[in-house]
Amino acid sequence: MFTAVASVRTQTRVIFLACAAILSGLALYLHIPHNENQHSLVCKATLQIVRDNAIFRGIIDVKSGNDKGIANVNGIVNVTPQDEYTVQRTVLFSLADYGPSPVWMSRQIIVSNRETIPSDVLQKFLPDFYLKNSGVTDIDIFALNKDADLITREGIPYLYCQKYMLPEDE
Repeated sequence: MFTAVASVRTQTRVIFLACAAILSGLALYLHIPHNENQHSLVCKATLQIVRDNAIFRGIIDVKSGNDKGIANVNGIVNVTPQDEYTVQRTVLFSLADYGPSPVWMSRQIIVSNRETIPSDVLQKFLPDFYLKNSGVTDIDIFALNKDADLITREGIPYLYCQKYMLPEDE
């Protein structure tokens, strides 16, 4: 009889511990804030890219969320001290989730009338995503801290992006 009582007590303890673990897990899940759109992004990166003897200095500003995004590129390219070109374009893109990584597809590229760079020079500095309708796959976005994200592509750092807040009316 004592073994039957001990067995019931053991089963009761196991059931109680299992229920406590489940409830604790549920409470923790509900307490942790969840980012509804894990690929939404509002950040800007200051870049300097050197190719051969030419230098691009500029800013890339990215905003994405709700299956779409916009990227602005503004900068100057110095090929020689006398040859300086302006880069100023906006890329409208869509994004889709395929597993943990988004796929970005540039849909429209708006080139400012202030842009003066020849396309063959620009191709040395910017990927096709910024030049023509094309896709970028294998993107991962890592929150480095509360102020910055790291965007990688195929495991290689692609853009160190500092977060900023949008005005309330945007």
